[in-house]
Amino acid sequence: MKALILAGGHATRLWPVTKKRAKPLLPLAGKPILSYILDDLEEMDDVEKIYVTTNQKFEEEFEEFLSGRSDKNELIIEDQECEDEKYGALGGILNVIKNRGEDDYLVIGGDNYYSFDLEDFISFSLEKGCVTNACYELDDLEEAKSYGIVNFNEGRKIQDFEEKPDEPSSKTASTACYFFPKEKLSLFDNYVEYWEGKVPKDEYLDSPGTLLQWLVSRYDCYAYPFTGKWMDIGTRKGYLRATKELEEGNRLEGKVKDSDVEENVTVMENSEVKNSELENCIVLRGAEVKDSVVKDSIVGRNTVLKDKDLRGGIVKGL
Repeated sequence: MKALILAGGHATRLWPVTKKRAKPLLPLAGKPILSYILDDLEEMDDVEKIYVTTNQKFEEEFEEFLSGRSDKNELIIEDQECEDEKYGALGGILNVIKNRGEDDYLVIGGDNYYSFDLEDFISFSLEKGCVTNACYELDDLEEAKSYGIVNFNEGRKIQDFEEKPDEPSSKTASTACYFFPKEKLSLFDNYVEYWEGKVPKDEYLDSPGTLLQWLVSRYDCYAYPFTGKWMDIGTRKGYLRATKELEEGNRLEGKVKDSDVEENVTVMENSEVKNSELENCIVLRGAEVKDSVVKDSIVGRNTVLKDKDLRGGIVKGL
C-alpha cells in the first residue's frame, strides 16, 4: 500500500502568511501540521511508501522538512509555480499514479488534522474493498451547511453526497481522507473522460466533492464515520480554532513583556511582544509586536507590528 499526502495548494485564503510558505508546514501546537500525519504513517507496516506531492514553489521547504525523517517518504514536485497552473487535488493523485504505479492508495489532505485511528480506517477499507471516505460527525445541522455531507445506510454504504447543502439531511461531513483500492483506480480515467470538454479542467480536477458525488452514483463507496477531532486548517478562523483545540493553555516560546495575554495565544520562538494586548492569535517566528492590540489574528514570520490595532486579520512583513 502507498500513502499520498496532497500538499500542492497555494493556500490563498491564508495569504500573505502562506504566500511564500507551504500551509502544511505551518506550526500547530508545537510542530508542523504535516508532522501529525507523517508520525502515524511512518510507523505503519502496511504503508510501504509515502508520497508528498507539492508544487515547485515550495520544493526546498519540503526537502528540508523531510530530510532526516523516514526513508519511506518521497517528495514529488508538480510542474507548476502559480495558482493559475495548479494541478488540483485530483490532478495530484493522477500524477502520482501515472508516475509511481498502481497500488492501494491512502490519500490524505496535508492541511488536515485527524484524531481517528488510521490503521482502523485502513482495515475497514480493505474489508470493504471499495472506495472509502473518512467522515466526521458534526455537532449540528447548522454547521453541516458549510461542508460536503454524506448519507449512508446501516452497512455504511454511501447513498448520496451533497456539497454545502442549504438543508442538510445529515451531520456527517466528508473529509480529505480517502482509500482507493488498486482494482478501482480506473475510476480516475473514467472521471476525467466524463468531464473533459464539458467544464473547465480546474472545476473537476480540484474538487474532491465533485468526484465523490460522481462516484456514489456509479461505484460502491463506503463511509468511515468518526468523532473526536477534525480540523481543516484552510482559513484564519480554522487555524486559530485548531490551535485552541490542541493546545492546553497558551504557548509562549518567544519573549513577552509587560503585556496582557488572554486565552488561545501562541507566540513562537525568536519573537518579541512588548506593551501589547493579545487574544486568540498566533504570532509566528521572528515577529516583533510592540504597543499593539492583536485579537483573532495571525502575525506572520519576521513581521514588525508597532502601534497597531489588529482584529480579525492576517499580516506579513516584506
